[in-house]
Amino acid sequence: PDLVAQAMKAGVGKEVDGFAGAVVDARFSPPAHIRGTVHAIETGDRDAEVEVVIRTGSIYVIVTKKRKPYHNEIDFTRLRLEPRKTDIVVVKIGYLQPELYAMRADWIMALTPGGVDQGIEQLPYKRIKRPMFPFDRDMADPDLSARLIPVSGSGKK
Repeated sequence: PDLVAQAMKAGVGKEVDGFAGAVVDARFSPPAHIRGTVHAIETGDRDAEVEVVIRTGSIYVIVTKKRKPYHNEIDFTRLRLEPRKTDIVVVKIGYLQPELYAMRADWIMALTPGGVDQGIEQLPYKRIKRPMFPFDRDMADPDLSARLIPVSGSGKK
C-alpha cells in the first residue's frame, strides 16, 4: 500500500522506490523492494481499489492497494500491459484460469507457499480423516463404485 500511495503521488512516468507484498502474511517471504518507473495507475477496481504498474528494467510489476486476482486478459490490458506480446507472464493464483491458459503457448505452475499454496502434501492438516490420498500412499484402494442415494424427502408420506 505504501508503494501504491507513492506511485499515485509521483504520477505516470516518474520514479518510485519502495516495498510491496507481505502485508497480510510475511511468514513465507519479506516485502519485495521495487525501484522503477510508474507505467500506469488505475483507480476504481472493486477488488484492488487502486492498481499501479511499476517498470523495473524489462519487468512490469502490478502493485495493488488491496488483494486482487488477475484472471482475465482485460485485467492486464486495462493497465496498458500486453500479455500476449511478452516472453513470460507470472501470476500468483491457485488455478490457471482458462483465459490465461489460452493466452500462452506453454505454462508452468510453481508450487509456492502462501495463500494459494497448491502443494497440498506440504500443508499442515490437523483434522483430516485418515487414510487419505496423497498423504497415505500405502492405503488400500478405496471403493469407488456408484451408490444410489434416495431423493431428499422421498421417504415421507
